[in-house]
Amino acid sequence: MKRYIAEGLTRYLGEFHSVWHMPGHKRKAVDYSGDFEALKQVFDGEKDALKRLDLTLDMLHELDVTEVPGLDDLHNPMEMILESEKELARVYDTLASYYLVNGSTGGIFAAISACVSHKDKIIVASNCHKSVHNIIELLELEAVYVSLKGLEIVDESIKKACDDNTDAKAVIITSPTYEGVISDIDRISRIVHEAGMKLIVDEAHGAHLPFICSLKKYSAIYNGADVIIQSLHKTMSSMTQTALLHVMDEELNLNIKKYLSVFMSSSPSYIMLLDMERAVYMAQNKDYEKYLSRLYLTRDRLKKLNNITLLDNREDFDKINRNNISKKTEITKDKYTNSFIIDPTRIVLYAKEPIKGAGLYKLLSDEYGIVCEMSGLDYVVLISTYFDTDEDFDYLYNSLKNLDDNYDLYIKKIKDIEKESNQVYTFNANFKDKAYIEKTVDILKDLEGTVAKDNIYVYPPGIYIVKKGEIYTKESIDVLISHVRQGRQLRGELI
Repeated sequence: MKRYIAEGLTRYLGEFHSVWHMPGHKRKAVDYSGDFEALKQVFDGEKDALKRLDLTLDMLHELDVTEVPGLDDLHNPMEMILESEKELARVYDTLASYYLVNGSTGGIFAAISACVSHKDKIIVASNCHKSVHNIIELLELEAVYVSLKGLEIVDESIKKACDDNTDAKAVIITSPTYEGVISDIDRISRIVHEAGMKLIVDEAHGAHLPFICSLKKYSAIYNGADVIIQSLHKTMSSMTQTALLHVMDEELNLNIKKYLSVFMSSSPSYIMLLDMERAVYMAQNKDYEKYLSRLYLTRDRLKKLNNITLLDNREDFDKINRNNISKKTEITKDKYTNSFIIDPTRIVLYAKEPIKGAGLYKLLSDEYGIVCEMSGLDYVVLISTYFDTDEDFDYLYNSLKNLDDNYDLYIKKIKDIEKESNQVYTFNANFKDKAYIEKTVDILKDLEGTVAKDNIYVYPPGIYIVKKGEIYTKESIDVLISHVRQGRQLRGELI
């Protein structure tokens, strides 16, 4: 991938400009009057952590430009950004690809808005991110929710939803999931298109898939989806809040561009644009094989632990399904012919009783300094990328091996902590007081049969457990209580 934005920005910064426009820092260091090279020397010699942080921000200011002559405009690209986005489309083999400076959320908003109109009907996988529900509420759409079979969306469920709702305009699903489950997008896309609808895939957790030979064929880009949204910051070398949107349907492209301008900032960050372009360039030129060999070796070693289980196949995932997101989900039956793929870069672990997901999360953090991406009720999720070194993988395995070998001692330690402090051992920064937890549990028990006044969820993963206007059932309340007892904070107003 040719780095048009990097080349254009380098050329612009090499010219003289008397800056009488925003941003207000005027591309100058706040507390240093020298040039950029001198500033870098000061940074290299600085020992104080706070000063080094400030100097880092000063150096970023050097790159923080806006839409002025000699540069380009993300909302109306004509030069370097236009050429860079053309390169994206070439690299990904899409009709069009766009940089997003406000994360996948902006892409999801634009994609849904481009595919449906106000108060239209849309078919939605029940495990979609909260951003999907937010745009549904903003557009006052009628949402038809499709439950999972195990941890995947299967074609039988999508077909039934399409057959029962022929007036729906689009279908949106999540693949891969937080846990790395990749559904059969090819089969789903054929069903959706036969029904005359558009397929949107939230592939936020799968930005790396197109660059790994063994996984590329599972990306929604190459399996018939109409719009695909990917978060570059989740699994590639790009800053938080960076993402891409890919379009495969010419009919949608003009609408997509229209709504990207609606939902993205009118002052897009050149630093983010620069970083996204570099992330794709790096991924395209990265030899993933060495990384994958380290990853698979570690996975093989983790499979041999006794008290910690690596989720590695369908049977493992079905085993923990009952406590996944909602008790409404159905266990996968043999009659279903779908078979999901597990993204091996996701390391999903669960421990033997009595340690639950939140306890395992905190244990790994407190005892070994291992900070996981998230915890579910029964498991934790770790994200691996090609930035993980041999040392990183060795440390992860050795820590888990030590935890596994001393499992009974850790159980006793947790019980002693809870007994002495009257608090629950949880992944939160502070323990949750048991009295507070019991009070919340009592409130939840009284909600059965009532209408939810707000969307209720935990974050991460930001998937609604109960939606606004839904009836609280015993099943949904049991799931909420399980989260609360583990000290997880519920988002949304209960009463």
